[in-house]
Amino acid sequence: MWFPHLRGLLVALHLLAVTLLALPAPEGGMDRATWKDPTVQDELAAWAGRLDGWGVHVTPPELEDRLWQFSADYMHARETVLRPFGPYYEYCGTYQSWRMFVAPHRYPTRLHIDVHEHGEWRPAYVERDAQHDWLGRQLDSYRFRSAIFRFGWHGYERDYGRFADWVAGHAARDFPDADRVRVRLAKYRTLSPEEVREGREPEVEFVQPVERRLEGRR
Repeated sequence: MWFPHLRGLLVALHLLAVTLLALPAPEGGMDRATWKDPTVQDELAAWAGRLDGWGVHVTPPELEDRLWQFSADYMHARETVLRPFGPYYEYCGTYQSWRMFVAPHRYPTRLHIDVHEHGEWRPAYVERDAQHDWLGRQLDSYRFRSAIFRFGWHGYERDYGRFADWVAGHAARDFPDADRVRVRLAKYRTLSPEEVREGREPEVEFVQPVERRLEGRR
């Protein structure tokens, strides 16, 4: 007679464990430098405006400070609550490996790879461009795209450098006349519906350029 009660207790503990782990948490966003990204700053400004309209007067910097402190306290409390379940998560493989999107990315990046041949640069790969699709089979894969997305955020500089080294190895093989390869990101603000209807084009800024020499890689 005791086994059904024990089974019910174990099921209840399992549901409690996975529910606690599923609670929203900004784990990947607990880097203050990441909050300086234009996308995050736009969200803070938008929410400060909404709160002001509701009678809560706060500036975007004040809102950022308050949210950061709340997030830090929340993450500390969450870690304390989840710590006893750690071995269970590890044994059952029930860790949450990714998070849902919290807001539209208004300042996305687009990967560009250029090779330097005969004294000038020319594009070899441009993300989502069928005319420049060198290494497209690998780079357009959904697994690679998640890594490319991260390159535009603070904290992934080391991975970005390793990616540039990987690109240089392939470029040295595929472009025998090239002496350098360049990896960079085109960053821009997405247009509003009104701007799209007006026929405006986004203003693109190239950021994080990294060059690798190809001599010695062949």
